[in-house]
Amino acid sequence: MNTFRTATARDLPDVAATLTEAFAADPPTQWVFPDGAAAVSRFFFGVADRAREAGGIVELLPGTAAMIALPPHVRLPDAPACGRQAEMQRRLGERRPRTPHYYLLFYGVRTAHQSSGLGGRMLSDLISLADRDRVGTYTEASTWRGARLMLRHGFHTAQPLRLPHGPPMFPLWRDPIHDHCD
Repeated sequence: MNTFRTATARDLPDVAATLTEAFAADPPTQWVFPDGAAAVSRFFFGVADRAREAGGIVELLPGTAAMIALPPHVRLPDAPACGRQAEMQRRLGERRPRTPHYYLLFYGVRTAHQSSGLGGRMLSDLISLADRDRVGTYTEASTWRGARLMLRHGFHTAQPLRLPHGPPMFPLWRDPIHDHCD
């Protein structure tokens, strides 16, 4: 069985390509980046690079799946944004919980490997870290299909976030589960 590993700087093109392919038909991604895949790839490369440099989690199963997440108290350094990207960042920032949590920014599986359980594996790995650290996990699903996966992993939905003249996003929170005997 292939295992995920921490992405290095050399892996960032693969992380970006994986997430670009996984989000190719994603309505919020299309809303933010109507110009297509090149802009999306640059965005994912930049996010992965900034997250890695800040101490975030950038995991990769080469050519197959990738995840970008932030542990509690790690913030993604700001990058210039304008237009719809800035609007989305502002709205997401307003909804993000202030309590310490793991923040799942993005995870995706390349088309040929979707529905194989890899998304659930990535999610389970992140949830295990949050449970170990006794903090919640937060994310925004960009589709109801993605939200359903989160619900199966113990997340709860909040009021959907509506982008101006755009698609909805689904904020989700999961409380940590830990052994009360320790």
